[in-house]
Amino acid sequence: MKSAKSLSDDQIKQIQAWADEGDGFSEIQKKLRDEFELRVTYLETRFLLEDLKIELKPAPVPEPEAKPDEVATSDMAAEGEAGLDEGPGEGGARVSLDTLLRPGALISGKVDFGGGNKVSWWLDQMGRLGMDPGAPGFRPSEEQMIAFQRELRVVIQKSGL
Repeated sequence: MKSAKSLSDDQIKQIQAWADEGDGFSEIQKKLRDEFELRVTYLETRFLLEDLKIELKPAPVPEPEAKPDEVATSDMAAEGEAGLDEGPGEGGARVSLDTLLRPGALISGKVDFGGGNKVSWWLDQMGRLGMDPGAPGFRPSEEQMIAFQRELRVVIQKSGL
């Protein structure tokens, strides 16, 4: 194909229709080959659409899913865990995942043990759990650690990791 001028008006209208339907460069390139028997490269397809002043629709942005801490809280409340639907209570924990990972961690986040005791946590590449308490001298109880581990497992499973 030498230029956009070698296309008929019907072909140009069809290409415009494909773009209006949300097709991208690669889909239009494939349809040009399959329906018009025009063999063009991806770059030639881009230039063709530019010459014809055809703009592609932006890709739809997927709806954001519930935040991991919201997922974990609703799941734990659905399972009937006491004290976690209003926030962490005695022996409870509320786990959230970081959107920006801690350096050297496979996964990281925060856990709220209640009473103002928030702790940063992470799992490294060896599967070791690390914790950095926000308050000096804070050490979670055994009940809190069990609740943390249980909720962490749920949050990780729900996030697909």
